[in-house]
Amino acid sequence: TATLATMQGMAKQHVILVAGPGRAIRDALRGAQLNKVNFAMTNILVVPYETGLTEADRASKPSGSGFGDRPTYETQPYVAEPVGPGWEEFIEAEMQTAIKQAGEKVRDDGIALVVANDGKVLRRGVGRVPWKQMVDELEEAVTGEKKESTVPFLEFLE
Repeated sequence: TATLATMQGMAKQHVILVAGPGRAIRDALRGAQLNKVNFAMTNILVVPYETGLTEADRASKPSGSGFGDRPTYETQPYVAEPVGPGWEEFIEAEMQTAIKQAGEKVRDDGIALVVANDGKVLRRGVGRVPWKQMVDELEEAVTGEKKESTVPFLEFLE
């Protein structure tokens, strides 16, 4: 295990933190799985944080071996479990900020934070995660170049 600061400082990884109830996390991780090629190329780590769980619930999650296998979208190499103290307080503070801006539906829809490898928060969002857009924004933040769509007539799908 490594801290977020280590992953960003030493491994130069960007982080997309997704927090919300189980359904929102599942939807986000499934969407990430569809775009996994982009994660490998841009050095992005996805950190899901399921809200509404106790510490005992978190500790009893299946490891992925034997009975109780975890779904493949949870075991991808770009997905990392949040470990260590402070996550619950941090997520709750972010949720409260989002609730002030978008209302109580945030607790059901979930939130996403995009953090560049220099620690700068590039985006905060509520609801469905626009993976392609987030990956492009991270790439632009690093290279300084806006990525052009390779197939312009398919942009409406993003």
